[in-house]
Amino acid sequence: MSPQEIITHAFDRFERPLISYAREITGDLEAARDAVQETFLRLSRQDIVRLEPRLTPWLFFVCRNCALDHVRKVVRFVEDSPEHERPSDELSPDASAVATEDSTRLRELVSRLPQQQRELIKLKFESGLSYKEMAEVLKTSVSTVGVQLHGALQTLRQHWNRPTHVTP
Repeated sequence: MSPQEIITHAFDRFERPLISYAREITGDLEAARDAVQETFLRLSRQDIVRLEPRLTPWLFFVCRNCALDHVRKVVRFVEDSPEHERPSDELSPDASAVATEDSTRLRELVSRLPQQQRELIKLKFESGLSYKEMAEVLKTSVSTVGVQLHGALQTLRQHWNRPTHVTP
């Protein structure tokens, strides 16, 4: 494949997962889109053919850094507001279940996890990265990814199995 074809294929495959990932970091859809745009701009300046074998972790690593840069630079005047809700045209294929009670509860449980564990859950289950790719994105070891992800899943399982309090 030519470098342009590689970029086009990467954009088609990773645009939505990257926006979702960046949005988790920035809390803002437009900032997430800007981070993804900057990521692909940086990709266009790379030796694409040489980068291709490790393109997935590279994209998520650069996107993460772009999103974190945004968070560091921007002074927010308005904290989380309803405008941050994900528009229907931005839903990932598996996100249509968000309206159900179980998915709402799961999102709430995930939101209570420490930031690193939330990030791992998102990279694994929403973006489909391997442990090795996640380790490259987060600049840590594969075993650390495994331990932290296992801990996150254990915590979610424990909280999921607890009865919810229903008041009559």
